[in-house]
Amino acid sequence: MRRARAVTVLRYLGALATIVVGAVHLQQYADFIADVPTIGVLFALNGLAAGVVTILLATRRAALGAVAAVALSAGALVAVLISMTDTGLFDYTEPTFRTAVVIAVVAEVAAVVLLLAYLALRRAGGGTRADRTA
Repeated sequence: MRRARAVTVLRYLGALATIVVGAVHLQQYADFIADVPTIGVLFALNGLAAGVVTILLATRRAALGAVAAVALSAGALVAVLISMTDTGLFDYTEPTFRTAVVIAVVAEVAAVVLLLAYLALRRAGGGTRADRTA
């Protein structure tokens, strides 16, 4: 029973981290990134994808949502690292670790860790009936 509760808690905490990732991307899009070619579109798509993935995490398709959320967050982490290099990402260079960047990176790392743990425990036979059929 304890394992089942842990699986459910990991899934919902991972969903929360994922929606934070999306919210930060949409806020940054609305604030100034919309005007940046290519990067603006990617921020909007990240925010929308995070919403869809979070919905999946709350349904019977939670495992698919977890895999998608891990891919989304890991991809965003790689993108921010590339954007901090001299060449940047699509000619956009992130100059500093602004507050929004820090919040996004922390949420992305949390989503990856929590949802990988969720998938591992789920595979090991933990979770509620809903988690096992997801």
